Amino acid sequence: MRENPKPNSVVTVDCNYMMPQFAAAYLIVECDRAAFVDNNTAFAVPLLIDALEARGLRPEQVEYAIITHLHLDHAGGTSALLDRCPNAVVIAHPRAERHLIDPSRLVAGAKAIYGEAVFNATYGTIEPVDPARVRTVQDGETIEFGDRTFTFMHVLGHARHHICIHDSGSDAVFTGDAFGEAYPFLQRGTKPFVEYCCAPPHFDPDEARSSVRRIVATGADRVYLTHFGEVTPVDDAAEQVLWSIGSMETITNEAVAAELAGDELAAFAEEGVRRSFATQAANCGITLTDQDRQVLANDVFLNAQGIAYAAAKALGS
Repeated sequence: MRENPKPNSVVTVDCNYMMPQFAAAYLIVECDRAAFVDNNTAFAVPLLIDALEARGLRPEQVEYAIITHLHLDHAGGTSALLDRCPNAVVIAHPRAERHLIDPSRLVAGAKAIYGEAVFNATYGTIEPVDPARVRTVQDGETIEFGDRTFTFMHVLGHARHHICIHDSGSDAVFTGDAFGEAYPFLQRGTKPFVEYCCAPPHFDPDEARSSVRRIVATGADRVYLTHFGEVTPVDDAAEQVLWSIGSMETITNEAVAAELAGDELAAFAEEGVRRSFATQAANCGITLTDQDRQVLANDVFLNAQGIAYAAAKALGS
């Protein structure tokens, strides 16, 4: 591992979403300037501001609120963060812009899934963002931020509005969900345990693999995952997330070949993901405990939903 060119310029903020060390936001400090990458929910915003002020910075010094994609555990706090940081501009994928400016469809969809009470308790209030405070970035676009350069990549396997950010100052890529999930409590084996999240509705295995390989090709020395934290060596982590993508693709293809639908498809996908996680854990030298499986249950459910959605789409149903 190479020395971080700007040590301590990246702060991992535990958003305490669902449980500790489950979802992170990142604060990038460049002298007297600041930028956030992802922001979790409105309830996490005080934690982000605390992290900022702990570095001797004020909310007025935040220039960018970068969101990797619109999923609410990454961007649900955007409007609340902008309320606290009056000079900040949101940076996002072009496809995300309209949902930031008018989040009504995003909110309605989430409430339909979770119910209004659970949505309000989990995500709080999501207000529209002033169009003047939204900047979209093209694939390969760069922004100079003091002595460092942010390079943006469109990485579309997990969501079609997903970006990653290579930061020259930390020699790192902020990956959102494009490089999988590596929970600290599972990093106790001989290899990094990094599982892919193929939550609906946009699981695309080919794009997912391409995204991982593109992140590796940056030559970055470390990746910062929203779920959760700094991961290195990058090559070893990439090997594991690529294995996971292939496993999720196999389950999808098997469901399509069997022409499964409805409850049968959902059950098949869920059992397949559960077996996949257990197999990958064993390959990494980890024996999953009951507590591990309980924490991973949400990921099993989300991946199974993504697989079922992709299989149903392939079958034209």
